[in-house]
Order: sequence, then structure tokens, then C-alpha cells
Amino acid sequence: MAKIELKDWPGVLENSGETVLETLIANDVPFPFSCASGDCGACKGRVLCGEVELQSCPEGILSREEREQGYVLACRCIPKSDLKLEALDELVALPPAKRQTAWVVQQSRRQGDVVILNIQPRQEISFLPGQYFNLKFDNLPARAYSVASQPGDSCLSFHIRLLPDGKTSGYVSRDIVGHALTLDGPYGHGYWRPQHEGPLLAVAGGTGLAPMLSIVNAALRANARREVWLYYADREESDVYWESELLALQQRYPNLRILCELSRARPPAQGVLPRRYQRVTAALQQDWPSLAGAKVYAAGSPRMVDAVAACTRSLGLAPRDLHTDPFSDAHEHRLDGALVTWCRRALRRWQKGPFAQLETASELE
Repeated sequence: MAKIELKDWPGVLENSGETVLETLIANDVPFPFSCASGDCGACKGRVLCGEVELQSCPEGILSREEREQGYVLACRCIPKSDLKLEALDELVALPPAKRQTAWVVQQSRRQGDVVILNIQPRQEISFLPGQYFNLKFDNLPARAYSVASQPGDSCLSFHIRLLPDGKTSGYVSRDIVGHALTLDGPYGHGYWRPQHEGPLLAVAGGTGLAPMLSIVNAALRANARREVWLYYADREESDVYWESELLALQQRYPNLRILCELSRARPPAQGVLPRRYQRVTAALQQDWPSLAGAKVYAAGSPRMVDAVAACTRSLGLAPRDLHTDPFSDAHEHRLDGALVTWCRRALRRWQKGPFAQLETASELE
């Protein structure tokens, strides 16, 4: 049985052959993580002492150079000896996840097969800009969606792309105003870090725009003079579904620069926002000779997030300054983090006795 010591955290943890992240979760350590499957890099840390068995993960998320320097993904490594580990990010106790009933109070259809859902929770809920919730309608599988709203807003707003043969997206394509659902969250470590004072770059792929809107609005409300760049990346002109709102946001904040990067479209531009017909990684390389001292947030497909991670690293971005929220049509990877958290905590409370089991059940009401 290996022992894990975490820098800046009291006590020593015991590992029984599971991943480092599973051990941290089971011991209620607020170690950053999101997908729990190696796609996002949120749980990146550095091994200061000891050996681990590394499982596969994308090169853009954990490069060969980083591996050689001792960096690991906590969700993709198993201790081979006693370890001393350092988190790259602050160890923050996040708002507790709660499960409750909510109702759809507003619904609108946008181009690009996107539905905007505004949801009213039964009780007020705390979250950080950039986090996500699991939504469950009727007997359909739960799906994870990032919230576009600000903490304190009366409703939670979600941007949902309609997918071919998608069960949940097919449901929300109908008129469901007034329908009840189960709201579970918040989750995710791709949230806004207000302590950082350097340039902020938000990279949004498709409906990854939702969490980036939450982060950008929070940053600008806290400091209207902050240097903020929002890169909205999609494929075709018909996919751009939030242009008038983005233009209004840019007019409100002169220090905000919004750029629309379209990888498959061709000029002339059909919208009012500046267009460039290239991949968002090419745009980052064009605009930034160096990202040292910046903070980058990215949300979208795992492939895009992987490419952005590799690109920003090549531009000198420190590993601790990249925070990601990878989306996937295969919903399981976005639910893994929440599922692992609940299962591990439930197991620990079950081991402590029957009264702890009752406590666990009450949290899900």
C-alpha cells in the first residue's frame, strides 16, 4: 500500500492500487479535476518524490517534455512507490454539489442547431463562473452542460447543441417550457481565477461559448479595464449563434476583444464581428508571440482543447495557467468526475457507519 503526501496539505493518504486522483477524492482533498479521464489536464500535478505508472493521455494535454520534468495527470497515474505530489493550482474547497428539482422557464432556438435553456432551480445555488451542471429530464440519461450565467442570477442559462439521434438534445428541441428536471451540481475545475491580474484569454469552441461567457463577464465586472480576449471558434457561418450578444458585450467593454475564427468558411464575412478563416490555434500564434504571464481558459471538443493546450504551451504558457473544460458527444467522460466524486465519498461514509449513510442520502434530496 503506497502512501501519498501532498504539498501544502496536512496528513498522509493511503493508496490501495487506484489512481492518485481517486485517492485524493476519497479523502476529500479539493484537488483540481474535471473530466477524470485524461482529456482536460485539470488534475495536472508534479511528482516531487517517488514513482508512478503513467496511463495513456493526449500529447497536447501532457507533453513528453512535461513527463520528463515529473508532471503527471492525477487521473492517469497509479503509484508504484510512496509519493510526494505538488498541485499546480490552488487547493480550493468548491461550492458543494446539490441535487434538486428545477424548471424550464424560457427556451429559444438559434441557428447552428443550438437551444438556449433558462432554468429556475427550486433553491438558490452557488457556483463559480466556468463550472457545469448535470441535467436530467424524465427518464433520459443525465447530461453535463456548462452554465453561461453569473453567480447570483435568478436563472441558470445553458447552450445546448442538438445532436443527431441525441436523446436529451432531442427532448430539448421540443417545447418544454414549464417542464421539471433534476439539476445536479456544480462540478468542474475550469472556473475563473480572480487573483490573476495578467491578460485573460477565453477560447470557446461551439457551445463551449457558454462557460467562457460566464468567465469573461465575471472578469470584466470585477475589473472593467482588464485585458480580455475572447476567441469564438466554429466551422461555418451558420454555426455562429450568439453574435448580436457578443457585439453588445464588446461595445460595453472597450478592453474586450472578440474574434470569430471559422475553420471551414470562406470570405466574405456575413456577420458584424471580425472574422478570420483559420483554426483558432493559428489565430493564437498570430496574435501572441508569447503567452508568458497570461491565463487561458478553453472549452469545446476534446480535440480542440488538446490542440489549444499544445499551442499555448509552445507559446510559453505555464502549465498552471491553462484551465480547460472539454466537451464530448460521448457524455460519459464529462460525468466521470461527478460519478467518481459521489462514489468515493459515499464509500468512505458507508465505511464509517450507518449514520454516515443517511447523511450521504440526504445530500441528494
